[in-house]
Amino acid sequence: MRMPRDVSVLRITPPADLVLKTAVCSYGYFKLAPNRWDEASQAYHTIVRSGDEQLINVAVTQPSQALRVTCRPGVWRTDAVNVRRQLSRILRLDEDFSAFHKRHAGAKRAGFGRLIRSATLFEDIVKTMTVCNVAWANSVRMNELLCEHFGDGGFPTPSQLAGSRADAVKRKCKVGYRAAWIVRLARDVAAGKFDVAWFEDTQRDGDESFDRLRIIHGVGPYAANNICMLLGHYDRLAIDTETYRHFKQVHQVDTAGRDAQLHRRIERHYEKYRPYQYLAYWYELWHGYGDRFVAEDTR
Repeated sequence: MRMPRDVSVLRITPPADLVLKTAVCSYGYFKLAPNRWDEASQAYHTIVRSGDEQLINVAVTQPSQALRVTCRPGVWRTDAVNVRRQLSRILRLDEDFSAFHKRHAGAKRAGFGRLIRSATLFEDIVKTMTVCNVAWANSVRMNELLCEHFGDGGFPTPSQLAGSRADAVKRKCKVGYRAAWIVRLARDVAAGKFDVAWFEDTQRDGDESFDRLRIIHGVGPYAANNICMLLGHYDRLAIDTETYRHFKQVHQVDTAGRDAQLHRRIERHYEKYRPYQYLAYWYELWHGYGDRFVAEDTR
């Protein structure tokens, strides 16, 4: 017999260097549904799933070093482990950033390093598909509509999307040509043709993960490098036009019309932080974006 469904507040003891607001607001995916940061209450809101796929609204705060997790509705005691596991992945509670902090004093002082990600790799891949080659406002809307129309409010599972037609996903979620990619990936994951668990093995390196990610329809080099970062492979830079803009502005570099040359220069610049090149780059970018992103959420 299952225990009464009466657990509404969980406590998680995170690593000593965790700063909840920094971990959540350091990376733009905290703006994508079902995620939300409430500046007034300093709370991270999202929706996770129980072992039987029921939706659980969680609010995470850090009144002390420990995290306080409020669940609505309350969860079965046996499901509390599942909730903790998902939040551990989202906030990267199992990762050790001490080696990076030894190389980057600024990041250590700021408690920077734990860039928010999703409860599942499938969600991370789909989110990455929705942020490539599109305005950010459109990415936000795509994820809202995916949750609304196919996830019952939470992010849709592979099974929920696998039975859908690509044209329906395109029409309802405004994802354009990405609909075929999303549905194909969902069907492959649901059928066991694409093994997401393979990527979560800590023995995998960035190169082999990158090569296998590139097999996915719709995942180009930039997207694959970004997903590698979400998997914890920080030695791969996801370089795009925003990276070029940032590097030229912050490091006062003039390489007009010579993107290939600039690309190599960017890689050389962050090489000293290996294997944390992405974190060093993103720390610089975060200083320019972090406060603005949070401020927009309070309007």
